[in-house]
Amino acid sequence: MKRKSEWNRETIYALNLYKTFLGLIGVWPFDVENLSSKLRWFLSMLIQMSTISSLSLEVYRHCVDLDDTMDAFLMDLSSLVSISKLFLTRLNYRHTRFLLSSIVEDLSILDDSNRREIVMKYTTRGRIVSATILYLGYASGMSFVFRTLPLHYVLSQNIDRNETYNLKVTSYFLSTYCVFNDQSGFWHAAILLLQTMQIFVNATSHCGNDGFFFGIAMHLCGQFEVLRMNFANLENKKNLSCKKIGVLVRRHCHLIRLADNLEEAFNMIILIQLLMSALLLCVEGFQMLVSLDANDIIATTKHAVLIVTLLVQIFIYSYAGNMLESKSADLVLGVYDSPWYTFDTSVIKNLAFVIFYGRIPRQVTAGKFVSMNFFTFKEIIKASGSYISVLRVALYE
Repeated sequence: MKRKSEWNRETIYALNLYKTFLGLIGVWPFDVENLSSKLRWFLSMLIQMSTISSLSLEVYRHCVDLDDTMDAFLMDLSSLVSISKLFLTRLNYRHTRFLLSSIVEDLSILDDSNRREIVMKYTTRGRIVSATILYLGYASGMSFVFRTLPLHYVLSQNIDRNETYNLKVTSYFLSTYCVFNDQSGFWHAAILLLQTMQIFVNATSHCGNDGFFFGIAMHLCGQFEVLRMNFANLENKKNLSCKKIGVLVRRHCHLIRLADNLEEAFNMIILIQLLMSALLLCVEGFQMLVSLDANDIIATTKHAVLIVTLLVQIFIYSYAGNMLESKSADLVLGVYDSPWYTFDTSVIKNLAFVIFYGRIPRQVTAGKFVSMNFFTFKEIIKASGSYISVLRVALYE
């Protein structure tokens, strides 16, 4: 395993973003055995448990209105997924550490210009998308802060709200008005600070984990493409081809192990995320329609941002899974593009095994039930749209 001090420029560029944000919540795979990392993880778990406790109590009491209860329920559900990601990411750290060790090793031997170009293309794509989803998650968190600002009264055209609701709008970042009531002074500031940490940990756990998965998946896709290119560029020389075949076959086996580790590390996380996202898309879409009818611009914007974040989260897993499936299957084309018909019989037999295993694409699944690809993403969108339509009809009848 490469030490962090041995990271080169490409390694820092590829992994430093994930190291920074996952390190804040104590789930960076290289540091999970450190005491400071364990303390950060434990603190993050406590913060999310406090979120679940306060919001569950808010839903149980239901002392304000339906909007308040729904906001508490949605954030409560999101916190449950967040704490699941915190737990599962740390539980499966051996799989992710094996993946990261391979990335560090791969990026330390980029001696060929074509290979470097391919690998860095996928690395850059993973970094950009990961940063985007992370900042989008923080934007969703900021939407909870905006509703406490006086801007709400300026933009909102729904002036028929009762006094209690006007008071609750400016009280707390999260819907905990039944739990904390009307605190003031030090306790009010302490609650706002706690809720700020709760929102930050929630966004980092959700989007940091999603970006981490996407970055690893993109690197793996780049390595499959490099392997495909290496097979296609096999030379028509008996001794050289026999030697290269062994190296490439071992590399293919290594990439298969990496893909299996990616699946083992994230399949339960993806399943939980998929179930939560499907439910939240329906509820958030319904609430956005209600807010539009009420001309509540702030609430509509908040729901729209959350919907976009949920769709991006699902799309990230679907895109990465579809890309990995495609690139691993394209390896067969690389073998076919080589001058295999000029090779020795023993070499051709080895290539036949590569083609056989290459015809079994590596997949990322949700709990080993559903393959994550564009088809799954399309079906989720269709189902969510159908449920929202049913809820809308039920609302106006």
